[in-house]
Amino acid sequence: RLAGYGQSHCFKLMPGKIFDLSEHPVEAINTRWQIVSIHHHGQCPQALQEASRGSGTYLHNEFSFISGYKDWRPLYRYKPLADGDEVATVVGPAGEEIYVNEDGCIRVHFHWDRYDKADENAACWVRFAQGWNGSGYGFMAVPRIGQEVIVSYLNGDIDRPIVTGCTYNGLNRPPLDLPAEKTRTTFKTRTHKGKGFNELRFEDEKDREEIFIHAQKNMKTQILNDETINIEHDRIHHIKHDAHLRVDNEYRVLANNDISVSSRKKLHVKADDALFMLGENEIHLSSGTTLVIDAGSELTLQAAGHFIKIDAGGITSSSGINFGSGTPGIGSGWGGKLPDMLQKEMKQANVDIPAQIPKIPNKGLCISCLLKAEMEGATMVIRGQS
Repeated sequence: RLAGYGQSHCFKLMPGKIFDLSEHPVEAINTRWQIVSIHHHGQCPQALQEASRGSGTYLHNEFSFISGYKDWRPLYRYKPLADGDEVATVVGPAGEEIYVNEDGCIRVHFHWDRYDKADENAACWVRFAQGWNGSGYGFMAVPRIGQEVIVSYLNGDIDRPIVTGCTYNGLNRPPLDLPAEKTRTTFKTRTHKGKGFNELRFEDEKDREEIFIHAQKNMKTQILNDETINIEHDRIHHIKHDAHLRVDNEYRVLANNDISVSSRKKLHVKADDALFMLGENEIHLSSGTTLVIDAGSELTLQAAGHFIKIDAGGITSSSGINFGSGTPGIGSGWGGKLPDMLQKEMKQANVDIPAQIPKIPNKGLCISCLLKAEMEGATMVIRGQS
């Protein structure tokens, strides 16, 4: 490879410039060359507004060159790669708990960043890897401000960060009392700018298996076809306000034992067409004060082959009526039962508000603390703590 070094006073020379050399004593050098690097330096005494002492503007340069018939490119500089994953904290505007853009990206602040503020202007928008996603469907959980997240880099490219998960730490504690509740799996959220929570929890301890659902306010279920529920034991509902049930077609109820319906005030039963009641053994109607049977056109009482009929034509009896004799029949009376109460109210654990970063007391760092830490091999000394 032909290469060389030269000096000149020509200001037109620059890297990449091709020139033809002539009148050199060595004829082989009188050929085409290409400059690959150059260093200019010069003086202009007149610019100092002082006496030039007879000197004028001066320019000199040193350059290196190669054959002008060869291709030249600067050395390729590889882009720096990330050494591995990092941890960062989700940040956003003051007074907000969630900060996200239309693509589901969040802002993070790295622990080593001493210059940028931990706010909505920190770093750049970073994508968050979800458990499953697609076009308009999938799983979505946005990390909130203050959470610690793990930041990875695709193919080690520092310009392609992506959040791959979240971690608990000394400030953000797990939602379970560990290790006592190690058999539980939970998905627990926190009310935005509030103290409530929603939760779906699984208990896997033997003989205590349970699925727990907590809705801080409303719970809505939409089923476009059938719903089938099979309960092997008891079912208890406690509704502290109103309950409404509307069926557009047919409604059936079957109990292999008793059915008890009780109201502390009035009980209304209405049929727009007909109301049928059948008791294979007994039907007993009882009232503490008044019992009224009202029929618009006809009323018939029938028993033991006899009847009494009341209609627009009068009162008709199938046989003679005995007055002032006999005894009334006695029914079984009401023996219904009230519904069971819940054994205990479901425990509603509050979501803990993340602890604040402890404030370091404004004390000087003593020399003896540093010497002691160095002797013990400590990597950090807390101010004011020896």
